[in-house]
Amino acid sequence: MRQVVFVLLLAVLAISGTHAQVYDGITQPTRFRLFMPVTISLQDHGMNMSPFIGYRADIASWLSLTPVVQYNRVSDAVTAGVWVNVNYLKRFYLLARSMYNTKAGLFTETLSGTVKLPVGFMIDATWDNMYNGRSFCDGDRLQVVGGWDYRRIVVNAGYSLRAWSGFVANLRFKVTQYNWLQLKYDQGNESISVSMALQFN
Repeated sequence: MRQVVFVLLLAVLAISGTHAQVYDGITQPTRFRLFMPVTISLQDHGMNMSPFIGYRADIASWLSLTPVVQYNRVSDAVTAGVWVNVNYLKRFYLLARSMYNTKAGLFTETLSGTVKLPVGFMIDATWDNMYNGRSFCDGDRLQVVGGWDYRRIVVNAGYSLRAWSGFVANLRFKVTQYNWLQLKYDQGNESISVSMALQFN
């Protein structure tokens, strides 16, 4: 079974190539997570908040399920779903996020992958909106970033292609072992985001 998981991870990374983004949470270390992103448009389109809470249930050492509920302030929509996270040797991770927007009545699918490299380096990939609720690869976003985790600081930078193409970068500060603040710049969306994560068991 682990060989199958490993092959799937490599396939997703090969498909994503240089087209994904860092995804917060793929290696979530705790059972509970409260995530609060605040996104500010650089084109005077206002501000949005979309907090979510999730609970991770470990099925096996290489498999976990995380039911998630998220609220989007601008669209006034509640989205519920489940994340399926598989890993190989706690070094290669694949995350499938299946979400259902209760207001729009749409089901969406996103794939993410992370490879942990030596000395704190990593590669993170995301195929966002692979399925947008109506069709595959329509309005999807492919991103990839490389990053480095050093003590209390994590930095990532990369590029997004297809929808909203452009440079993306993240700077994260770990307030404690599990709780952190993050600043993100997204050239494709022409926005900056400030996020807070609270994680606990």
